[in-house]
Amino acid sequence: MRRPLSRRSLLLGAGGLGAAAALSACGADGTSAQTGDDGPKRVVALSTGHLDHCLALGTVPVGLAVVAPEASNSTGIPQFIRDAFGAKYDLDAIRIVGERMTPDPEKIAALKPDLILSNKRADKSLNEQLAKMAPTVLTAGGSEAFKTDLTTVADALKRQQAGEKLLADYEGRARAWAQSRGDAATVSLVRARGDQYLYFGTLALASIVGTDAGLTRPPAQRFSDVASRALSPEEVGMLDADWLFYSFPKASRDMTEAALWKKLPVVERGRAFEVDVDPWFLNASTAAAERVLADMQKFMAGRP
Repeated sequence: MRRPLSRRSLLLGAGGLGAAAALSACGADGTSAQTGDDGPKRVVALSTGHLDHCLALGTVPVGLAVVAPEASNSTGIPQFIRDAFGAKYDLDAIRIVGERMTPDPEKIAALKPDLILSNKRADKSLNEQLAKMAPTVLTAGGSEAFKTDLTTVADALKRQQAGEKLLADYEGRARAWAQSRGDAATVSLVRARGDQYLYFGTLALASIVGTDAGLTRPPAQRFSDVASRALSPEEVGMLDADWLFYSFPKASRDMTEAALWKKLPVVERGRAFEVDVDPWFLNASTAAAERVLADMQKFMAGRP
């Protein structure tokens, strides 16, 4: 079974994200250095999805809430974001203000923000507290909302046209690939979380990217009531498709060694590929979508 050589093997700089990030420069202290506009300059982003959108629109937040509660400095920034934006911006200058679900209000206030990006799924009392510090804009959250969330963030940053161009460029590349490929191949999505395996329906970011690129999902993976469902090792057969993308941490390698996995036709054809869990399954942004699209193009190129 073929696997990518490295998580860093494909940079997002080829095209849209590089152009979007080049819309403005960044100050040495990590603050936004947009010129010629009246958008906010000291933004606190309370999710990595907010971070992705801000960076793609040319704004570097002064503060960020991360997934890992023990994270310090910028250790909570996923590698794919560093790959896409690390050469352009000083990501290590971004101050960590706590965990995504429980950010520290005192750390946020100390940054003197002029805009806070939060989430409708966050605790209501937290958002009320944040709104007393600075204008607070709430995004919907969730993979299925990444496009509308981009619009929300772009509006808040007063970069509406840049947001429209960013989304149009991504969707244009997806459509162009679909037309050049000329098929509606099926794509299967699965990852491990702890000792559990999850397979994904149509709400997953990678599924949306596939749809944008003219790909389809196997019948068992067309559900839309939840983002994912639990998969037992005995149900591996439902993962068969023209292409299979998976993310298993080292502690979950037993799946790929199982006989049922090895006998999957998609695995036997060499069309199962391991991918980076962060952009494919954990983040919801145009930056993540660009990475997923680029990965799909890379892995599917020239395969029989």
